[in-house]
Amino acid sequence: MGTAVLLMMVLFIIIFVAYYQQKQVKQQLAFKELQEQHRRELMAATFRGQEEERRRLAAELHDGIGTMLSVTKMSLNQVERQLGGEVRVGLQFQKTRFMLDETMTNVRRISRDLVPTTLERFGFLAALEELAERATDSDLQVHLDCPESVAQLTAPLELMLYRIAQELLNNAIRHARAHHITIQLYCQADEIRLSVLDDGVGFDFDAIMEDKQRGLGLRNIESRLSVVNGHVTFDVAPGRGSQIHVQIPLSDPKPVALMS
Repeated sequence: MGTAVLLMMVLFIIIFVAYYQQKQVKQQLAFKELQEQHRRELMAATFRGQEEERRRLAAELHDGIGTMLSVTKMSLNQVERQLGGEVRVGLQFQKTRFMLDETMTNVRRISRDLVPTTLERFGFLAALEELAERATDSDLQVHLDCPESVAQLTAPLELMLYRIAQELLNNAIRHARAHHITIQLYCQADEIRLSVLDDGVGFDFDAIMEDKQRGLGLRNIESRLSVVNGHVTFDVAPGRGSQIHVQIPLSDPKPVALMS
């Protein structure tokens, strides 16, 4: 009888310890999940703040500096008419007008880069087309490979994908010195894929990521994707073209508000 009671007590202790350990594991998993959710919400809030600041700067450029440049050009034209047609003075006015026009063009370009109005007005594909067209010149060909239509995406997700494409395209132009760049976009039922391929000089991924200054853009992409449980694959090496692939699931069980 005593042996049976002792065995029952041992069995009870074993069950209790197993239950307690299982409960601890569940609590730790729940805590880690809460930490991850909190981290994602903080990252989302950071990107919301960045976009709001971009909008503020774009508005100041367009409404403030852009308007003042336009008024200055009008004033310059009036002064030129009042001074008459002296050749030397006319050439100086022409040079000044050209500098004003170039500055106004740069202000509009910076404003468009800060806030992609085409994305808001005409949609994601139109914004990618404009991005490719603006980058294409006599030394660089940017090709957009995408379907005629894509699945309906939320506005914050479209903005995120646009920012990533913008960053990868700028990297390929400035650092890889590419001559041909392809932006690929594929939509499936459960995920969307964005790839940027170039024929540039490539780079050492580990060395770039260790450099806090040079790797900032790539780390920023990884941070953006972490908010939506997406990930990026870098198929890169020094001396050859790069292939960078972004994948974002379209059925996140625990979405985070990307924009307020």
